[in-house]
Amino acid sequence: MAILITQARFTKEGLNEMIAAPEDRVEALGRLITEVGGKLIACYFTSGEYDIFLVFEGRSYEEVVPALIVAAAESNITDLKTVTALTTSEMKSGFVKAGAIAARYHSRDVRAAGLSPAEPELHPSGLERERKLPEAQEDAEAASAILDARKKAMEDVKAGRPTPYYFAPPPTAPSQTDATPPSTNNKKKRGEK
Repeated sequence: MAILITQARFTKEGLNEMIAAPEDRVEALGRLITEVGGKLIACYFTSGEYDIFLVFEGRSYEEVVPALIVAAAESNITDLKTVTALTTSEMKSGFVKAGAIAARYHSRDVRAAGLSPAEPELHPSGLERERKLPEAQEDAEAASAILDARKKAMEDVKAGRPTPYYFAPPPTAPSQTDATPPSTNNKKKRGEK
């Protein structure tokens, strides 16, 4: 059996119904889940982003969907989000399987590059990664320095302190005096006609 967790929100109508006729709907919800071959483990009302938090068992997600649909329609709830919960041993098993799959893909990449699987350190992507690591670190440090300098400049500006950073003013439209050709302005300045 799979352990599933569902979060949901009340609609405005659902909240109004609960205010008008408060009731404990856990028993009805338990019957719905039992009807699709599952078992309700816990039901909580929560504060925050979601209003309802359910923990239940079911044969599979697909098997319990009908119960969730009926619960949503009957209780005026919306935004159902259901996830499968795995125990730590189930997750460890998943990571072990993922490691085996990753090793097979890695050996395929090595064979495709014309190298023997006994020489994984010669794998081109591994060498590339090793070469790029210092460059990436330098880039990250440079970006961090830029962000720190910008933050300091903004703090200085907010505090009214002079800053060593110069911000160019936005370009303005030329005025009538600026619209005359440069050669005419130069002649006028020199006293020429």
